[in-house]
Amino acid sequence: MPPALARDSVEKRQVSQKVRSEERREQVLGRMTDVFAKRGYQAATVDHLIAGGKISMGGFYKEFDGKEDAFVAVYDRVMAETDERLEGAIPVGADWAMRAAVGLRTVVELASEQPLAARVVMLEAQTGGKLALGRYSATLQAVATFLREGRAEGEASTLPPSFEEATASGLAWLLQSRLAQGRIDDPAELWPRMARMALEPYLGAARAEQMVRSVSG
Repeated sequence: MPPALARDSVEKRQVSQKVRSEERREQVLGRMTDVFAKRGYQAATVDHLIAGGKISMGGFYKEFDGKEDAFVAVYDRVMAETDERLEGAIPVGADWAMRAAVGLRTVVELASEQPLAARVVMLEAQTGGKLALGRYSATLQAVATFLREGRAEGEASTLPPSFEEATASGLAWLLQSRLAQGRIDDPAELWPRMARMALEPYLGAARAEQMVRSVSG
């Protein structure tokens, strides 16, 4: 076989192996998501993860340093899917208010569709060790940073400096309270409530309601 063709064959085989490896990792992480959600971070053991993830002990320690590292990988996978859904849902060129309303609708609907994954991110991450708690705190801070952009709307001059952090925590609590009961059965009622909570301090009640109705329509 000519050297050029041999190299091409090797490269294709390497790419194929990498793709299969990534697919297997995704499947393992998906199954581990269920383990962490159903058992809780504290109660889940490496043996549970190996059995639930359908992976050998050697395979587990090849991929992860331990339970906390596996949990962080699961968390990152859930958040990557969330980011992908948000990117697909938010219209190109949307203003801040539209991004906020559509974003909240998308997050609530995704959490309703995948309650176990949402439980991992919203509930179990708070007891998942230093790294996991750091991920959760960073997620809340990202929400607060986004909300702070709403101050440019001109209605928020009297809000205290930490208002956005408090609002992000309040939005998280609304999701957590539903997930703690098992699942989100009322996404069509919950997300407008959350959107009003996020938008009204910056837009006023009338404009916030108009935006919610626009996105609902």
